[in-house]
Amino acid sequence: MDQEKIYQIAIDTRNFEIQLFWQRSNYFLVLNTAIAVGLFSVKEPVYAVILGAFGVVTSFLWFRVNLGSKYWQSRWEHRASTIEKQLGANVELFSAKKLVLDQDVRLSLINNKESAQLSLYSYGVMSKPSVSKAMAMLSISFIGLWSCLLGLSLGKWLWP
Repeated sequence: MDQEKIYQIAIDTRNFEIQLFWQRSNYFLVLNTAIAVGLFSVKEPVYAVILGAFGVVTSFLWFRVNLGSKYWQSRWEHRASTIEKQLGANVELFSAKKLVLDQDVRLSLINNKESAQLSLYSYGVMSKPSVSKAMAMLSISFIGLWSCLLGLSLGKWLWP
């Protein structure tokens, strides 16, 4: 198989991993919402404790799924970068250095506005926040939220 086909497989697989990442995250968001609706709807404290515990476990699994998704996305991005270097011709899509990436993004931001000066929004874009890391932090936040709700539910159950 030639390098171009292998490169295309790496890109397609990376894109597929990103698509799966969002599908899985949406699933866990919906599941957490359903658990929250159940928690705030139940009258019996024992059921609130069970739902709170389920929320903690679900959010922990969500975090682990985020980590696994990022692992495979990173793997395929690295493969694409490696193959890109072998193809030569200075393509530099995935193999570009940070300086080149920043220059490309800065020029794009400037070209899409009237002013050559970067706004606060553009400054935030240039800080290159990680979307997958933000989603992982959200899942960790849910672990904390569910832990608090579980504690409150336990308190109501044990000391009515």
